[in-house]
Amino acid sequence: MARAAAGHQPERAALADLLAWAKVAVKQHPRPTEPLRITGTTGRFVDDAATSYGLALAWGATGDRRYATAARSFVMAWVTTTRTLKDACPDRGDCQTSLIVSRTAPDFVFAVDLLAPSHVVSPADRAAFSAWLRNVILPAASTRSNNWGDAGVFLRVVGTDFLNDSTGFAAAIAAWRSQLDLVASDGHIPEEVRRGSAGLSYTQEALLYKLAVARIAERRGVDLWDLQGALGGTLRGAVDLAARYWARPKRWPWDAHVIVPDPSPGWELAFAHWRDPAYAAILAPGRPFGSDGHSAIRWTTLTNGIPRGS
Repeated sequence: MARAAAGHQPERAALADLLAWAKVAVKQHPRPTEPLRITGTTGRFVDDAATSYGLALAWGATGDRRYATAARSFVMAWVTTTRTLKDACPDRGDCQTSLIVSRTAPDFVFAVDLLAPSHVVSPADRAAFSAWLRNVILPAASTRSNNWGDAGVFLRVVGTDFLNDSTGFAAAIAAWRSQLDLVASDGHIPEEVRRGSAGLSYTQEALLYKLAVARIAERRGVDLWDLQGALGGTLRGAVDLAARYWARPKRWPWDAHVIVPDPSPGWELAFAHWRDPAYAAILAPGRPFGSDGHSAIRWTTLTNGIPRGS
C-alpha cells in the first residue's frame, strides 16, 4: 500500500486494478449449487471462488469491512450448500469437476486465511469451512501425471497447509517432487508437449501450478526451486525452456505450428524469484495480473510483483 501510494509500479497499477474490480464484485451475490458438477472451465464455482479471494484481498488492502463481510458470504454460501461433487474422480481424465476444483478451490482457502484478522469469520465458520475442505473438496484433488495432477498437488498443498495437516502437506510436497521426476533433462514436459500446437500452452499450465506450490512451500521453509528430478529436469529448466520458445515459437521441436498463449500469472512468480529479464519481457503484456484466469493463482502482480528492472 505504501509503495502504491507513492506511485511505485507495479504496485500502483495492481492495487488500482484490484479496487476497481472489487467495487463491482462487492455488490454481487454467491450462487452455490448442490450437487456440484462442472462440465467446462468456467461457471459459478470458478467465479465465486475468485470473488471470495479478490474481496478478501481488497479488505486486506483497504481495511474496508464491506469487502471482508462480502468475502465471507461467498465462502460460507458454498460451505453450507455444496455437499456433493459429481464427476470428481481424481485419477481419470474424464472428470472435469476434479480438474476445476483442483484449480480454483484454493481461492476459498486464501480468502479464509486472509480474513482471519477481520474477525468476520467466526470460530464456527472456520470449523465448518475446515470440515468442508477436508471432506468435500480435498478428496477431489486430481492425482493424474499431467497438468491436472499439478493442479491437484496445488490444491492438496494449499488445503493441508490450512488444516495444519503436516502429514498431508508432506505427502503433497512428495507428489510435487514426483511430478518433477517427469520433467526431461532439457526442461520439456513430455506429457504436455505432445499436445500438438497447444504444447506450449499446456506446458505453461503445468508450470503455473508448479510455481505456485514452490512459492507456498518456500514460505513454509521448504525449497523446491532448485530440486532436480529423476530424469535430470528442474523447475528452472522447464521455465527457461518455455521462455526460450516463447520468443522463438517457430523453433519449437514438437510442432511446427505451436501457438504462443497469453502469459499466465505464473510468470510473476518466476520473475520475482529468479529476476530473469526474459521472464519480465513475457509478463509485461499481462500486467497487472488480476481477476482474469481460470485458477486460484490470480492477482500475482499485487501479491508477488516486483519492478521489471529489479
